[in-house]
Amino acid sequence: MKFTANLMRNDIDARTWAQRREAEGLDRISVADHFVTNTRAYPHVWVTATAMASATTHIDITTAFVNNLFRNPVEVAQAAMTLQQVSDGRFHLGLGAGWAAAELAAAGMEYPPAGVRAGAFAESAQIIRALLHGGACHHHGTHYRIDINGFGAPGDPPPLICSVGGPRTIAEVTPHADAVELKPASRATRAGALNLHELSQVTDDDLLDAVAAVRAINPDIEIGMFVLCAIGDDAGTRAMVDALGDGLYSRFSGSPGE
Repeated sequence: MKFTANLMRNDIDARTWAQRREAEGLDRISVADHFVTNTRAYPHVWVTATAMASATTHIDITTAFVNNLFRNPVEVAQAAMTLQQVSDGRFHLGLGAGWAAAELAAAGMEYPPAGVRAGAFAESAQIIRALLHGGACHHHGTHYRIDINGFGAPGDPPPLICSVGGPRTIAEVTPHADAVELKPASRATRAGALNLHELSQVTDDDLLDAVAAVRAINPDIEIGMFVLCAIGDDAGTRAMVDALGDGLYSRFSGSPGE
């Protein structure tokens, strides 16, 4: 089993944070891809991932997850190739569909319906894989029209990790991924914001069903799980514990001792 720590704050030095996680012996570090939410502002995903790669020597670097609603897949592939060079082959490209409606509205961007987000995500994964592995892409789909040649960088391409949760993204995105990170709580963000009640209803069986669905598509693919942790004795953490009940995600929140 491997563990990844995800940086979600812009008020600490990402380089120092990365060096500390490397010294602790973690397998991988990542940075989230958001602008700003109602709780915090975030660092820029590409700048921060590059800073973390430059400040470390052996820990793997990834993105959790590049937001497909923010970024064109050609730019994503280009940035991933560059980061693979900067990190001396330690970069893993994490890609997600995007889910937070409020931050897109705040940035003057459109928030598409769930079906559109899933379809664009699947096409984007296909485009990015073609660019990373073949240096060219000729894709005329519902959401993207890409015609590009001579696109590439020396060395091996970074692995593509896709965040999947619902039946459609599992079915349509998994075939293009080198690894998947399951989000069994995808229904808790489907409306564009985190719904704690829906999160509390996610069970172990939901996770096992998602694993089985992925394995049916690719029996050998690496599978991870995205976990939100709330650790502390403060009122906010206690409220989170109360809201999550006894579902799958409840075991990841509580006091440090717990």
